[in-house]
Amino acid sequence: MMIYATSASADHLKGTYGFTGSDVCLIASLGFSARLQALGTTFSSSDSAAGIRTFNGDGTGTFTNHTTTTTVPPTVGFPPSASSSESSASFTYTVGDDTFTSENVPGTNRGTILTGPRAGQTTHTEGIPKATGLISANGHTLVTSILTPGVETITFSNGDVERRICHRSRVYIKLDNDGAQ
Repeated sequence: MMIYATSASADHLKGTYGFTGSDVCLIASLGFSARLQALGTTFSSSDSAAGIRTFNGDGTGTFTNHTTTTTVPPTVGFPPSASSSESSASFTYTVGDDTFTSENVPGTNRGTILTGPRAGQTTHTEGIPKATGLISANGHTLVTSILTPGVETITFSNGDVERRICHRSRVYIKLDNDGAQ
């Protein structure tokens, strides 16, 4: 089944959408090689996310989300754990014939860890790859996924730095009726 965009301009992707989705990340203590192979000690995490994403109709927007994360498997120095966090960022987007892309604005992805081993710490994340999505015919449902992996860098308020590669998917449902499709 193909899903087609309603138009090739950003003004037809406008409004507030609720979303849910999941992420799985590979974290490497020494980062990744040019071939995206983990270096050093590694562990993985998975999470579920829910939030609000607002498309302004001019190719810009903002989002807030809440995640619940589990870290597995047990690795020396990285015991299994669970946590929750909230974050927000600004983004830009471009609408094509039957797809749209979205990228976070550098410097805007900030978060707070609410529970778990790092509770109370804040985060700054850079390098999240571009998400590619499809728009339903009526513009009320969107889906996105990361199609090309990239190394993300999280800097914690205590000075720790973590590098990871994640895959993500999201489903968005329009919450408002602003007249735009």
